[in-house]
Amino acid sequence: MLGWLLRLLLLFLLVRAVMLVVGGLFRGLIESARVPADARQPGGAAAGGPVARSQGTLVQDPVCGTYVLQERALTARGAGGTIAYFCSERCRSAYDAQAARPH
Repeated sequence: MLGWLLRLLLLFLLVRAVMLVVGGLFRGLIESARVPADARQPGGAAAGGPVARSQGTLVQDPVCGTYVLQERALTARGAGGTIAYFCSERCRSAYDAQAARPH
């Protein structure tokens, strides 16, 4: 009888350990999808390391509204020669597609 209880307890602990590992993997995947790629570098904010502060100018992406450092932003010339700043190629392409449509 005691043997069965020990086996059952061992099985429970093994299942619990596997669940913790699998749950941690899923949480890690979900969190890494939310963290910007430059913060994933060793020693970066995602690793609990120091966060580099930039004195650069923030500009707003006109498509998604995200703020991005001007020196890292992608650019495109808008109507009247104004420069628009973008966080990603996808947003810049959407902006170009919208500008190409007849009004």
